[in-house]
Amino acid sequence: MAITYPKLSQLRLSPLNQRCVKPSAIESMADDIDAHGLIQNLVAYEEDGLFWVFAGGRRYRGLKLLAKRKRIKNSDTFPVEVRDKSEAIELSLIENEQREDMHPADRIRSYGALRDTGMSAEDIAARSGVAVSFVYKMLRLSALAPSLIDLIAKDQLSLDAARALTLTDDHDQQIKVCKAANGQAHTIRRMLTTEKVATTHGAFLFVGREAYEAKGGTITPDLFSQGDAGYADQPELVQELAEEMLDGIAAEYRAIGWHEVRAELDRPHDLYMKGSIYPATREPTEAERLAAIDTEIEAIAEAEGADSERIEPLSDERDAITGGLRGFNAEQVAIGGVALWVSHDGSLGRSFYRAKAEPKPKTTSDGPAPLYSNSLFADLSRIKTQIVQEAVAADPALALDIMLDSLAGQLLHGAHNFQMALEVQAKTVATDVPDELMATSDVRPVEEMMATRFASIPAEGRFEAIRSMEADDKMALLAGLVAMTVDGTVFAGGSPGTRHHHFEQIARASGVDIAARWSAPIGLFDKMRRAAMIDLLREECGAPSAENCASIKKKADLAVNVSGRLPGNWLPAPMKIGAFDQPERDPESIDPDIDGDGIEGVENDEMADDEMA
Repeated sequence: MAITYPKLSQLRLSPLNQRCVKPSAIESMADDIDAHGLIQNLVAYEEDGLFWVFAGGRRYRGLKLLAKRKRIKNSDTFPVEVRDKSEAIELSLIENEQREDMHPADRIRSYGALRDTGMSAEDIAARSGVAVSFVYKMLRLSALAPSLIDLIAKDQLSLDAARALTLTDDHDQQIKVCKAANGQAHTIRRMLTTEKVATTHGAFLFVGREAYEAKGGTITPDLFSQGDAGYADQPELVQELAEEMLDGIAAEYRAIGWHEVRAELDRPHDLYMKGSIYPATREPTEAERLAAIDTEIEAIAEAEGADSERIEPLSDERDAITGGLRGFNAEQVAIGGVALWVSHDGSLGRSFYRAKAEPKPKTTSDGPAPLYSNSLFADLSRIKTQIVQEAVAADPALALDIMLDSLAGQLLHGAHNFQMALEVQAKTVATDVPDELMATSDVRPVEEMMATRFASIPAEGRFEAIRSMEADDKMALLAGLVAMTVDGTVFAGGSPGTRHHHFEQIARASGVDIAARWSAPIGLFDKMRRAAMIDLLREECGAPSAENCASIKKKADLAVNVSGRLPGNWLPAPMKIGAFDQPERDPESIDPDIDGDGIEGVENDEMADDEMA
C-alpha cells in the first residue's frame, strides 16, 4: 500500500471503477481542489506504466477539469496509493458506498461482479456495511437482462419496474413485457402474475406453503414485499389442494347428516338471503355436574377467598361443560345447510342456514356431485343472458312484445316484477364474467353497443331528441333498452324460478343460436373440479373416454383433453335453451314469498344446482 506521486498524464480512470454512471458535482469538486489542494489521495493499480484509478474517480475527474482550465499541468504529480488490481472491485465499491450514493445501476452491477468473484451475499453485506436482505435484492436485480440494467443507468427504467421484472428469469420475456407495459411497475406485475397466485392469497394461506411445496409447487419471490412473500407458480395446484381440503371438511359434515353441504373456494354470494340457524343450548346432565361445580366454587371462595388457586381448574372444567351444552341438534341438522369457503386471511369460513322448511329424506350427499360450482353456474347463466340480450336488441318487435308482456303481467294479472325476465325498472343487469370464459366469443355487452350508437342523445333535452327520432331509430332504442334489462342470471347458490322460465320463453322467441355465439374455452374447464370433468366426459363421450383421461395427473392437462374430446357445438347444461323451463302456472296461485330467484324457500321449484348440472 505504498504512496507514489505519478504525473497527471500517467493517470487513467480504471474500467473496474464501480461508479460507471457519471457522478454529479464535478465542477464543485474541481473548485474545491483548486482552493484547498488534493486533500485525499487517489487509489490505483499500476499496469503498463500507467496508474488506473479505481477509487477517487470524482477527484480524478476534478483534476482533469482543472487541467482543461489551465489551473494545473499534466506534468504535475499527485499522491496515489498503489494497490493490487485484484482488490479493485471490492475497494471501489466500498469507497463509493462511503461517499456520494452510487447510482442504483452501478450498485447492481458491482454486487453482481462481487458475486461472480465467489463472494457470498453475507460477505458482500459485511464488506459494504448493508443488510444481507438488501444485498439479495440487488443480486436479484443483477440477473436482469443487461439492456434493462442499462436503462436503469440512464434513468429510463425505475427501480420499482425493475423489481417487478424480476418475477421472471427469462430475459426475452423481461424485455418484451417492459416494452409492452411502457415501464409501468403495476402493469408489469399484473402481466407477469396473471397465471400466478400470491402467497398472501387466502387459498394459498389455507393450503399452506409446506403442503404446496410438498406437491412440487414452486414460488417466485417478490422484491416488492417484505419477508418471504411472493407468487405460487402453479395456481392450479393451489386450487386443487384447497378443493381437496374443503371436500374433506365437507365430507365430515355430510357424515353427521346435514341436509345440504356446500364447499366452494369463494364465499357464496347468496348467503345473505338464507335464514341463519344457531346452536341450541341443552340442559346439563347429572354426569356433567354443573350445579355441583358452582357449589364447590362458592364454598372455596367463601373459605379461602376468590383468588384461591383451587378455583381456576374448576372454572376451566365449568367452561368446558358449558361449551359442550351448545350445539346443533338433530332437528337442525336435518333441515340445515352448511356453507364452507376460504376466507381472505386463509381461515375456513363457515355459515349455518336453513336449507329446507321441513325435514325430508336427505338427498344432497347421496346424489351425484354437481358438474359446475355455484359461481361457475352463475357465470354461465350470465353469458347466456348476454347472448339473449344481444338477440333481443336486434329485434325491436320482440322487445316491444316483451315490454308489453311484462307490463300486462304486472298491471293486469298481479304478477310481481321479480317473477318476470324483464324488470321494468331503470336498472342495467350486470353480466360481467371473467375474461377467460369469453375467450372464444365476440359477444359484446349491449350497454357498450348502446353507448356507442346513441351517444348523440343529450341528457338535457332528451325528451325532445327522442320525439324527433326516426321510427326505426326509436325501435332500435327501445330494443336496446329492453335488452339491457332482460335477466336470466341464476345467482351463485340460487335456484331457477319463474323469472328464469320467462327468460327461456324470450330466448326461444329470439331464435338465437347460443352455440354460434359462444363455445366453451379452456378457462371453463380450468374452473371445474377434476371429478366433475371426468363425469362430464362420461356423460358426453362415454365411459372409455372418461377412463382414459382419469389417469391424467395435472388438472391443466386434463382440461385440455376434455376440451378436445367434446363435440364442437357442445354447451354446458345451464346455457342450453330451455334449461330452466317449468310447467305453466296461474300467476294468481303463486305465493310471492316462496317463488322466484333469490327468495328464501326457493326449493319448491325442485331445480337445485346439482339437478340442473
